[in-house]
Amino acid sequence: MKKSFILFLSLIFTIIFIFSGFGCKAASVSQADTSSAEDRSETSAGIDQSTTSADSESSTAGESEKQQEDAVSGILDINVWEGYLPEKVIKMFEEETGIKLNITLAADNGTMITLLEGGGKADIIMPTQNQVNRLYEQKLASALDLDKIPNLKNVGESFKNQQWSMWDGSKMGSGDTYVIPYVFGTSGIVVNTEKYAGSLDNAGWEILFDKELKGRVSTRNSAESIMICLDLGKIPRTDLLDDAESTLEKIKPRVLELKDNVLKFYGTGAEIMDLLKNEEVWVSHMWDGGGRNLMISDPKFKYILPSTGGLGWTDTFMIPESSQNKEGAYRFIDFMLREDIAALITEEGNMTTVTGAIEKSNIENKEFFAYSGKQIDELVWQLNFPQDVIDAYTVFWEEISLS
Repeated sequence: MKKSFILFLSLIFTIIFIFSGFGCKAASVSQADTSSAEDRSETSAGIDQSTTSADSESSTAGESEKQQEDAVSGILDINVWEGYLPEKVIKMFEEETGIKLNITLAADNGTMITLLEGGGKADIIMPTQNQVNRLYEQKLASALDLDKIPNLKNVGESFKNQQWSMWDGSKMGSGDTYVIPYVFGTSGIVVNTEKYAGSLDNAGWEILFDKELKGRVSTRNSAESIMICLDLGKIPRTDLLDDAESTLEKIKPRVLELKDNVLKFYGTGAEIMDLLKNEEVWVSHMWDGGGRNLMISDPKFKYILPSTGGLGWTDTFMIPESSQNKEGAYRFIDFMLREDIAALITEEGNMTTVTGAIEKSNIENKEFFAYSGKQIDELVWQLNFPQDVIDAYTVFWEEISLS
């Protein structure tokens, strides 16, 4: 009996031991599963952290790109001539680029140059081509990266690579390009064909000296009248650079002859328009804008370029060396060189160097705005004279015109 009791207890302990072992294994499996779940959770958290880290890096990169974008966008300070930037164009540029335009209307070239000389702020200025040398010489202009202006292809070939557009650090005519010509104009002759019956074929500046028109002609009260006399005398304008005083003396008889033939030297566009409309003057030297307006208002007026070539000028785009937003400036220039944008500028009454602008515009009398490639090639551009030459011919002109 005792033996049987002992055997019974042994059996009980064995069963307890076995169940105890299963319990440990079950606990172990449960722990392993829990551990595995925790591992997955950690791995999951690791993936999430990795994703968060990537998102963070992406966010940082995005912020960096945004900062760069802001540098390009932000504000662009530009100095432009009145009438060159209609409200519609401003709105289109700002909406397309996110760049806010801070616009200052230029009063004259001297104001723009003085601004930069004094350390003033501008990202775009529009100097006339005969003034750009003053900015080159003072290192106030930035050489242009033409690859950033793909729409440069729209600019007429006759306007590209002009001597005044390039600078090599010491002289114009070679080196990098510093300006892009944009709005341009010509100076020619307006004729009242009901009063002047002569042929206009191959007519030149000589018409201003025609004795039969004495007292019925006019020309500008400016140095341009000196240039006309130089061109007629076939005296290169560059002679003024070599010896201004002796060159001016050579044309003095011609200038006095002109003075004797004119009714008066006019001072403003409004003045000469009135003289022509009132038929006090029948023939005059005049800018093309006024000439077009006269032709549109009355077909008896004709605007022609002289046989020796019209006088040409162009206001250019230049990025100052001190610009704080050069990338934005490049975007502005490229935008303005689009045909559709140039067409809108044309509708404001301005001629641009962009081919196709006239055709795309909604202006009437488009034929009055068109020039042939030959006429553009023959334009005589005002030279970039140094101040001492400017002073010399200014004094010379004042002495004659006021005497």
